[in-house]
Amino acid sequence: MRVGWIRGGERIDFSRPNVFLTLGTRGTGKSSLLEHIAELYLQEGHVILDLFGSRDGEGLAWLRSPWAQDRRVLLICGDNADLICSYPFKRISQIRLSDLEGNDILISASPLYSSPTDEFTQVNQLINLLYKRLHWKRLVNVGVREAANLFHSRLKVSDNQVAAKSDATYLIRESRHMGLSMSIDTLKFTSVDIDIRSVADYLILKSQGVTGLPDDLSFLYGFIEPHVFRKMPPGNFVIMSWQGSIGVGAFSEIPWHKQEREDLLRSLDIRIEHSEELKYGEERGTFKTIGDEEHTEILKLYLNNKLSMGKIASLKDRSPASVKGQIDRHNEAIKRVGFCSVCKRAGGQYFRDQATRIL
Repeated sequence: MRVGWIRGGERIDFSRPNVFLTLGTRGTGKSSLLEHIAELYLQEGHVILDLFGSRDGEGLAWLRSPWAQDRRVLLICGDNADLICSYPFKRISQIRLSDLEGNDILISASPLYSSPTDEFTQVNQLINLLYKRLHWKRLVNVGVREAANLFHSRLKVSDNQVAAKSDATYLIRESRHMGLSMSIDTLKFTSVDIDIRSVADYLILKSQGVTGLPDDLSFLYGFIEPHVFRKMPPGNFVIMSWQGSIGVGAFSEIPWHKQEREDLLRSLDIRIEHSEELKYGEERGTFKTIGDEEHTEILKLYLNNKLSMGKIASLKDRSPASVKGQIDRHNEAIKRVGFCSVCKRAGGQYFRDQATRIL
């Protein structure tokens, strides 16, 4: 990355937990820049976590990069997926904090989940794991290929849109305390909450097209001609730091970046087998039904943690009758067909075990 500073000037330190926010229209090289920033963190010995790529699996292109030849790579797939490939992988519920330290490149690509709903819901397990990162040896550069996907994902486990945005904002605002650097792409400046824009260490602008810069950034026209923002080569960008430095920059083309219409799964020889898709709790007025994952967690708390139904009900904000109903349902299924289809679908370890403990 090369930057010529027009106002001020500084050295971008890729051993710091910086937040990079990139703004630009489609096809302007935002994903390529995200990958380049990740490369710079890899050069410093840090870890990268690639999240929320497009449905065609653009994040999998890391597997053919030079970095994958001598670095430790781990694919992260959905809990109801099995991969047939030569690359190491784990289901998302099996990921632990040690995996963040023990690998260099972790890829959670959309095709590795049975549906976008499964991806948005299950990735929350990974995000929740990041909150537990209280100490670390290496930074993790988290690449979020579209900011809206992060908000949409948190909405799956939040009560409403306000809570989802607040949760995503908290993650980004507190990222440095968890040893995280964040690289976030977005199409619209206003689609990202002002609380996030205000904590970005670097705002990077790609081509803005016919709409031009938003009003909050129009002062940049006093430093750089408007036509530069309208259309610039994919390898070029304008950058502004939180300290007020303004510069123009360039980076080299990413030769391994995914191309349009390219079938990465076939070229990388990755085959995916999805079992039955998970069923999630649904909002019904003031009540939310119990989905597969919550059912499995109830059984785990009951059998593994040996908690009472009343204690589980308190932890899950459910009634004791609801908890008992799930345990009865589990036992009845095992009596009838030999296994609990809900637990099996969600990858629960007790899908063949009767919950006969009496408390």
